[in-house]
Amino acid sequence: MAHIISLINHKGGVGKTTSTAGIGAGLNLLKKRVLLIDVDPQANLTRHFGLPKNSDKSIYGALKGEYPLPVHEIKKGLDMVPSHTCLVGWEKEVSDEPGRESFLKAAIEPLASKYDYILIDCPPSLGYLPINALSASQSIIIVVEPSAFAIDGMGNIFNAVNKVQSRINKDLTGCKILITNFFSKKVLHQDVESTLRENYKNQVFKTVVRTNVALEEAVMTGVDVFTYDSSSNGAIDYKNVCSEIIKEKQWEKVLKAV
Repeated sequence: MAHIISLINHKGGVGKTTSTAGIGAGLNLLKKRVLLIDVDPQANLTRHFGLPKNSDKSIYGALKGEYPLPVHEIKKGLDMVPSHTCLVGWEKEVSDEPGRESFLKAAIEPLASKYDYILIDCPPSLGYLPINALSASQSIIIVVEPSAFAIDGMGNIFNAVNKVQSRINKDLTGCKILITNFFSKKVLHQDVESTLRENYKNQVFKTVVRTNVALEEAVMTGVDVFTYDSSSNGAIDYKNVCSEIIKEKQWEKVLKAV
């Protein structure tokens, strides 16, 4: 069965979508079967890989139960379920429906045995869409930029995750923190990294993803960073992150915020 991982942060612009794409493509490069699911109404991951953001079949219709998850092949061993801008109103549409927290889990179950990893790119919020992702996952990756607000927001994330774990999904047990957009010469970045490692110990990936223009350029060309420039720092960093993921036999348990 697939290891299902949600990439989350309630703050936008931290490299969450870039990380989903980079980790997905990196795991695929390491011979793993990977499914990417875009549950962000902005559909940035969908557009990253050149799929239309408002295709006839998307995660939106699948969550409404109209059809199974529509899977598109990006390359051999790397598939994707696209998003749709109509997702922006989905949470209101299902606000009175029973079991609304587990619609995504039910949609994933028929496909789970086909993949080694399923990565879910969540919207920058803590509403029903990310809760659906958490309800379907065994692990989370919290993607953070080394800013003054990175540590302040961790409490809200961990509180939401722990509520889902205790009330909905007992299998949600693994947690890693990924630092992105890192510039080693910035004192603030060094300080934030040190604080995160001090507070969260082994929950923080050893690898940090450095600021790298190839990551931005890959998005503009509609391909993953390995296809765009396999020798770039972005490709090297995400491949190292993927190696850590594969080698991690027992993910660090989800803890309360420090």
